[in-house]
Amino acid sequence: MNWPEHMFIGALFGIILAFLLGLPILEAALIIAMASISALAPDIDHDSSKIRKIANITVPIAALGFSFAATCSEGFMCTLDDLRSVVVLGLAITGLYMIIITFCKPKHRGITHTIFAALIFAVFIYIFSDLNFALAGFAGYSSHLIADKHIKLI
Repeated sequence: MNWPEHMFIGALFGIILAFLLGLPILEAALIIAMASISALAPDIDHDSSKIRKIANITVPIAALGFSFAATCSEGFMCTLDDLRSVVVLGLAITGLYMIIITFCKPKHRGITHTIFAALIFAVFIYIFSDLNFALAGFAGYSSHLIADKHIKLI
């Protein structure tokens, strides 16, 4: 199945979730978008997948943003040493992503196509967001597994 179909099915799962949670329109739209994008996540293990191409661009940007937020606690005012720390931490996070995705990448439809990975994905989202987004991430991720008819626990 191609990425547009996975996103569509993920969006359907998001619509169902938003309805079940009784969310207002704006929050429902965010949940649907989260589920739709999360439906692409299991294919991070495939070199030419849409999510891999997106991650290769967004991980370095997000890493620098995270590093800036973690290092420059005084708002937007950073010293030169702080900026060096931001760059070093951002490069370290990006390097870790590249090492994992290059050398430790699981086989396609391996560990990333499991309920265990969907749960880990949801927990990761919950740590940085809230329960509704974590549920949307789990719903979207699970929709991918169901659409592929490739559901394993571990």
